[in-house]
Amino acid sequence: MDTRTLKILLTPIAAALATWPAMAQTAADTSTGKQVIEVTASKRKQLVIDVPYSITAIGGSEIADRGVTDIQQMQSVVPSLFINQNAPGASRIQLRGLSQGVGYGAALVGTYLDEISLNMPDAQRSLDVPLVDMARIEVLRGPQGTLYGDGSMGGTIRFITRAPRLDKFEGSVEAGFSQVTGGQTGWRANGVVNVPLSTGVAGLRLVVGHEDLPGWVDNSATGAKDINSAKRDYLRGKLLVKPSANVEVTAMFFHTETDTKNSSGSNAQRSIASYIPSPTKDKTDLFNLVISADLGSVRLVSSTGYLDRKIDTTAELTSVYAGVPFRALIMPKPTSGGAYRQDMSQKITTQELRLESDDKGPLTWTAGAYFRKTDTHSVTSDVWTDSTFRLQGGFDGTGPTNVTQTALFGELTYALSPQLSVTGGLRSFKEKAENVGSKLPSGFAPPGTPSTLFNDRAEFSATTPRLNLLWRYSSKSALYATASKGFRSGGFNSTATPRNYGPEDIVSFEIGNRGSLLGNALQYEVAAYHSKYSNVQAQDLAPGCTPATCQALTVNSGKASGPGLDITLSAGLTPSTTLDVTLGYSDLTYDLKTAERNQGDPLNFVPKKTASVSLSHRFNWTAGWPGMARLDYQHSDPVKFIVRNQGVNATSNNIDTLNARIGVELTGWQVYLEGKNLTNANGVTFPGIFGLPDFRVAPRSIGVLARAQF
Repeated sequence: MDTRTLKILLTPIAAALATWPAMAQTAADTSTGKQVIEVTASKRKQLVIDVPYSITAIGGSEIADRGVTDIQQMQSVVPSLFINQNAPGASRIQLRGLSQGVGYGAALVGTYLDEISLNMPDAQRSLDVPLVDMARIEVLRGPQGTLYGDGSMGGTIRFITRAPRLDKFEGSVEAGFSQVTGGQTGWRANGVVNVPLSTGVAGLRLVVGHEDLPGWVDNSATGAKDINSAKRDYLRGKLLVKPSANVEVTAMFFHTETDTKNSSGSNAQRSIASYIPSPTKDKTDLFNLVISADLGSVRLVSSTGYLDRKIDTTAELTSVYAGVPFRALIMPKPTSGGAYRQDMSQKITTQELRLESDDKGPLTWTAGAYFRKTDTHSVTSDVWTDSTFRLQGGFDGTGPTNVTQTALFGELTYALSPQLSVTGGLRSFKEKAENVGSKLPSGFAPPGTPSTLFNDRAEFSATTPRLNLLWRYSSKSALYATASKGFRSGGFNSTATPRNYGPEDIVSFEIGNRGSLLGNALQYEVAAYHSKYSNVQAQDLAPGCTPATCQALTVNSGKASGPGLDITLSAGLTPSTTLDVTLGYSDLTYDLKTAERNQGDPLNFVPKKTASVSLSHRFNWTAGWPGMARLDYQHSDPVKFIVRNQGVNATSNNIDTLNARIGVELTGWQVYLEGKNLTNANGVTFPGIFGLPDFRVAPRSIGVLARAQF
């Protein structure tokens, strides 16, 4: 999509918003078939129309209607959301042009399951949450430093699970299979059961599921087929107890395991010459206890969380070490290979306490305290075939960061009138980080060379403010303005020089409008913003290094700034037909020339434009047999990976995919025929660097899904 196409899209939209009268939006919107969703993004219940910043709320019925299983498949619903998934559990989530890159460092988008943060220091794999039995997903765009803290610079994604019902036994089962073009047949099954333990007092809701994810990449070196298959199992339980009218206790447990046989990197023929398998095992146990007590004029909320995640992964680097002199020294045979292995575990304990005022009167507020402690243990080593040499010594330690964080936060909203309100928020936090461990000497070091001991420590602190203005100029339409700041801490590299990198921050200014037009037939949200990004954490190699002799490191690389635009439209073309359109535009570029970047270079792995169009229709196959059909198109611009002083300037392709779904929806059971990537697009989504393979769109798949409720 070029600039001319963008103008063609935006001109009629801008004209419509400028000339059409804003009409009231009904509580039950039958004209578009959309859910009217209540959210808790601001730590209190409110309708989306009352949130004074950019947000997308996706209800549980829409998640089921689209037939998606994880957040990667939902990105077409959310403007400026871009997710690159190189393997199950290896997602890179980006919002509003902020990319985590490939080095170390915390996530730039906060992710939460109910009340517990899923972010992990220095973990490059975002935890996948199966989208089964979800109440909704809330995507908060822009810095969320006040209520959600460090790491929410691009925004925050909240996965909200369904609460147990206390009055009814119910459940559902779901099963499906799909065939990938040129690959395997995959299948998945899940079940949900809700049990009221004591009517009106206690209930339990359980979710269990399994997925066999098909492979499609062949190994040209060994002849093995479909080497990138994976399996995933998950279990979630949620207990709700209401011992009195004023007290509510929720305990949630989540367990997931993903076993991936090999990464999905390949050439255009969907094959790769692999000499060492690259499996990954990812196991997570999570617990969240939330206690809410109504004390009259205030509500006390306590959220206690514990996350235990283990990731064992092997990354093949044969192509990186294939050059002179390394192939002759450490890979003497044509079939020799080299790989990097890491076994990492992280145990994270969190505690949040907050007080929330009631919603009576013109003044409402939230105040709280937060504690988070992360204990990391990592063991890394090199793996070689046909050789005992070690080019890089292994590491055993905190690998690379243990973190203890404390924070105080508050937010206050004052209604200047029934139509106009102002919100101010502030978060002040401190973080202590350490990197303690030992690095074994290189395989080329003289015999008897001792290990290198690391004992790095640093402290970071920040105060992140936010100011919001909301004007309800009609009963169901609103104009909002936001100024906010986000912050990400620094950390430690695994290389000798430089050992440390500093923190970064972003300041964003935004103005937006949301509401409905034409008697609720058209719902919209438009937000324009400008960001100033300082001390950008970027990827590089140490001075004098090559990819074969040094690991990547993180450096602070100058400043970046630029504008952005988010547009969401939902039009009820008829009572049974809905058209949804999203457009995200981000032009965040470097302001000054540095060793790694030229002025005007984009941030790594960020598409300038993303867009989607969805058309859904309800109809009757015959009398008493209701049906549905939907078509989803998604586009993303190419992304770049640039490190100027290493001669790296890689780019991906335009990505255009088309999905379709058609089915029968009877009371109690439903059956769907599904197709994904119908055009069998084969574009590069994540460009290979230093000789590593590209990652591509998954091939076309056709499948059937059946669901039943009881």
